[in-house]
Amino acid sequence: MKLLFENWRNHLNEGLSPKGLEERYEKFFNPKGWYFESDQELGEGAFGKVYRAENKKTGQRGAIKILPMGMDLGAAELRAELENYEFLKNNRDSMPKEVAKHFPAVYETGRIVSKIGYVIMELLEPMPTSVEKALFQTSGDIEGRRVKTKRIIADPETLSQIFDIVIGDSYFHSHVYDKLGKLTKQEPTAATYKIVEETAKEAFRAYMANEPNPALPNFTSGSGSLFKTYFKSDEEIRLASFILDSMLKMLSKIYENFDKAIAGELNDELGKEWDRYFLRSFANTTSQQLKGELAKSVIPSQMAKSSQYNVRKTAFPEAASLFNAMDYVHKDEFEPADVHGRNVMVRPGTNELVIVDVGLFDLMRE
Repeated sequence: MKLLFENWRNHLNEGLSPKGLEERYEKFFNPKGWYFESDQELGEGAFGKVYRAENKKTGQRGAIKILPMGMDLGAAELRAELENYEFLKNNRDSMPKEVAKHFPAVYETGRIVSKIGYVIMELLEPMPTSVEKALFQTSGDIEGRRVKTKRIIADPETLSQIFDIVIGDSYFHSHVYDKLGKLTKQEPTAATYKIVEETAKEAFRAYMANEPNPALPNFTSGSGSLFKTYFKSDEEIRLASFILDSMLKMLSKIYENFDKAIAGELNDELGKEWDRYFLRSFANTTSQQLKGELAKSVIPSQMAKSSQYNVRKTAFPEAASLFNAMDYVHKDEFEPADVHGRNVMVRPGTNELVIVDVGLFDLMRE
């Protein structure tokens, strides 16, 4: 079955090799002035391949995206892809410069035959690895998380807002919420959230003042350190330590019996070693929340998920500009989607990030 599948895919892609390109497409593109370069293949996506080319009439270089219908690209998808690029071709020049710079100049769209579409656009360069790690890396990329964490720590506004997200998610996590009620003999309610938020922010000022790392039992030292299970860099461990310390101070201030419980004074009454039982449980939940926030991309892949990324605009100014461009076209009924590291490149001679693949953008159609 696997061999059959591979043979079928090869058949669908027949003619897309360098030799096949020359044979099948030169009669179509050459009269337009476009000739494929010797090292022409730039990349490959789910819907097609992109090739480097030069216009011999104008001296202009460009990228030609060829879109053959097949297993991944049906008639409706091909039509939508061509319409999306045609939208950019017709509307990019009328966009504000700060928006237009984040989208490619599209020279031409059309079909070679009914089942093969094409797009000709400006030639761009790969995004620097350092930028990709900071804006688009995933949870498995430890170096990328380290880069991102350093930038978050260096920016007070972003750091504070990331902290707000983590404490909110941790505090109302059902796993912690239920245990907190038993521990303090006081049922937590949603009405206490404002007090939680204000008190936690006050406690978090210890980090903002660069005080020494808090002394948290069995969390930051030793081979069994819980934080080291989640975090591999000193920056992340330090940040997690201060967040947890702030949360513990907040809980001590709000809930009766909390100090006694975590000091072990209520162990007999509660029937467990609550000092370790609750602390490790709470640290586990908080660390998971923080790791998730640090691991997320700065750029949302869909506008529907944009709210959680707004907080990072000050620490990632290049992300703010790109996100604002996405927000602008969204209001213009062209909703961005599938914006990830492989779909963003850089304009030569500048630091401008350009979304090169708009095939899955949602162009509102009548």
